[in-house]
Amino acid sequence: MTDTELNMHLDGLEILVVEDDATSALLMSRILTLHGARVDIAVNGSDGLAKFREHRYPVVITDINMPVMNGLELVSRIKELGPDAQVIATSANRETDCLISAIELGFSDYLLKPVEIEKLIISVKRCGDIFIVRQQLESEREKFRTVVDCLGEGIAIKDLNHRILYQNRALTEMFGDFTGSACYEMFDNTIPCEGCPTVLTLQDGQAHSACKNKLNKGNVLYVESTSSLLGDSRGTVTGTITIIRDISDRIKNEQIIRDLAFCDPLTGLANRRLFVDRLEQAIAKCHRYGTKFALLNLDIDHFKTVNDTLGHESGDVVLQKTAERIKSCCQRDLDTISRYGGDEFCIILTDCGERTELEELAKSMLQLLSKPIRNRDSDICITTSIGISIFPDDGTDAKSLEEAADKAMYSAKRAGRNTYRFFAALATLT
Repeated sequence: MTDTELNMHLDGLEILVVEDDATSALLMSRILTLHGARVDIAVNGSDGLAKFREHRYPVVITDINMPVMNGLELVSRIKELGPDAQVIATSANRETDCLISAIELGFSDYLLKPVEIEKLIISVKRCGDIFIVRQQLESEREKFRTVVDCLGEGIAIKDLNHRILYQNRALTEMFGDFTGSACYEMFDNTIPCEGCPTVLTLQDGQAHSACKNKLNKGNVLYVESTSSLLGDSRGTVTGTITIIRDISDRIKNEQIIRDLAFCDPLTGLANRRLFVDRLEQAIAKCHRYGTKFALLNLDIDHFKTVNDTLGHESGDVVLQKTAERIKSCCQRDLDTISRYGGDEFCIILTDCGERTELEELAKSMLQLLSKPIRNRDSDICITTSIGISIFPDDGTDAKSLEEAADKAMYSAKRAGRNTYRFFAALATLT
């Protein structure tokens, strides 16, 4: 043996030799066994296929020309059963067509007979190493898939044309399987989404994020996508990887926090904090454009009596029903209705128009608010007093407008309640 042969160790490598020539099969088996391999012999292609079905050999050495089933057919069948198997062809046939067929079928090597021992050992060693490396890579891929599928965040690996090459379980649960499709198809688009982080990442190489939403099974799904570049070992950009997080719960929680900060929990109307902010906005807008708006202050007459005689639960019912009735009278989105505190409600009516329109609105509200409120088995009858101030006639800042509306409201109470008063009329009287 040469030094090269002596240094080739095939310890534990399982090899199937498929050879109808018993002498050649025995010779190859002995040589490979001497180098530490474990060798089985099959006498023809059919026998070889049966043995491979029983045991997936990492390396198969097969003659091309055999009875029953030739080597080319055998390899085709073996590749269907074990794509990673390394197959070495042996043949006395030097024709180019035979070599091309072997290459097309995926032979790892092609050795001409009589087979040189050193070339055989080198070829088997190389094929064994390739098989081990592929197995290790597959094991690492499986570990990667397992880890990635355990993540709660969606992951999509895409090519340079935005086509999804791989997506993990979490992403499939969010959107369904879009493997092979362009990523924007997940959002029912035919072109990349506006502000798409993948497009931006491919443009400048930096990581980009964006938030999107989609109607999913009757619910709105909110997601945050972050894209980064993917490259090969040479540094060539091959695509992108996008991490997609379901932020629906976060959006809902943020909305709850906003509601707690700016909404009255009993009636759902704007609270004092939001009302003050909207009032300042209305003043600033009207200063800028030279327009007017009205501020209405509503107070339930004798509300303390309701609480004292019927209880706070009944009082809450009255407040909730009053809020509903006020909203039914003021249905424009640009108006702000607030429960200012206790039994006091405030309304900002932007672009309020003529005074006669405000009078008609006040009358319709008084009429609706005076209708009995059904609570359990009884009716609760209430009335309301309304005070009205107008920007800029009755004040040019929040404090003066609120004071004017408040004075007008108390004037309505002194007038017998269940009525309305304009602050401007009070100023004329004084």
